[in-house]
Amino acid sequence: MQSSHKRMVRTLLIDVSNSFTKLAIARNRKIGRVHTIPTASINASKIRAFRVDRAVISSVVPKVNQILAKALNCSPIWVDYRVAGGVSLRYPNPSSIGADRLANAAAAVSLGKLPSIVVDFGTAVTFDVIDSEGRYIGGIIAPGLPTAASALHERTALLPMTQIGKITSSIGKNTREAIRIGLLLGAAGLVREAVTRITKEQFKGIRPTVIATGGDSELVTRLTARHGDKPLIDLVDPLFTLRGLLVIAEKNP
Repeated sequence: MQSSHKRMVRTLLIDVSNSFTKLAIARNRKIGRVHTIPTASINASKIRAFRVDRAVISSVVPKVNQILAKALNCSPIWVDYRVAGGVSLRYPNPSSIGADRLANAAAAVSLGKLPSIVVDFGTAVTFDVIDSEGRYIGGIIAPGLPTAASALHERTALLPMTQIGKITSSIGKNTREAIRIGLLLGAAGLVREAVTRITKEQFKGIRPTVIATGGDSELVTRLTARHGDKPLIDLVDPLFTLRGLLVIAEKNP
């Protein structure tokens, strides 16, 4: 008698950013353990360790793409503006939209809380804006916190390299603390100003859902509220880009 059990497809989700690459295997619409690897150390052996049926890749580092293509045991879906993700692109040059930003937009539309703004805190801080009809209409790109910290260290004679971390005051008592406060308050101010302007200009004052992802999203979210008010960011989801890749996988069987 033939078994009616359907084999579970293993889909490898790969998000290649400038600093780190995230990999996770999804089964039955659930994302498993996330592996985070410095992008500079990606090699074929690390990729071959994942034996999967299919793969979906968002990459903003072209030199890594050839390594991935040769190492995978399947032909991957490379995310770009031509790949179905459930998002309409109202954008003059869609080929210039980063694959990670397209994945974030796909996740936002799938979530269904529109209009929305996705803020991704990585090497760069990106804002991706999706209107109430599920159309990607553009965004903002600014230096990420690690990038800003590195720039301060490299372009000054005396300022040390500073790791981003939690702050408890708005006044630093030493140089590293002062830099950390400056970077985080600057990021929180950027989020407040960007969301306020986008809401006024694009949505006529209708409050969009603000979603944050990326390494520093939780730290910045805590600082976006004023005087004990509700944080400006509605949802923090470190897996949001990977969720978008899974949405794209489902729409491209």
